[in-house]
Amino acid sequence: MINTEAARDFQAKERKYKEQLRRCLSSALSADLNRLLQEELEADVSLYAGSGSVRAHRAVLLARAPHILHRQTHKDPIIVHLPGYDLPTLKDFLR
Repeated sequence: MINTEAARDFQAKERKYKEQLRRCLSSALSADLNRLLQEELEADVSLYAGSGSVRAHRAVLLARAPHILHRQTHKDPIIVHLPGYDLPTLKDFLR
């Protein structure tokens, strides 16, 4: 039978490793989402703001700014016009 002190030590280590794993996975997910936003490879949505556009992934938009997809006014589902935004502000907002 494990004594109470050993059980507490084990539980403390378990909490520590779970928190460490959570931070690691959170950091990896954030880096992956940021990479998808920056690379624009295989992007499936074009956001038009001001005089330019930025390509993005629908999954990234759903994770970071789902309200943008609800503002869609164009007939084509891959084109979203965002009046009132300028391109640098939009890029900063998405990051």
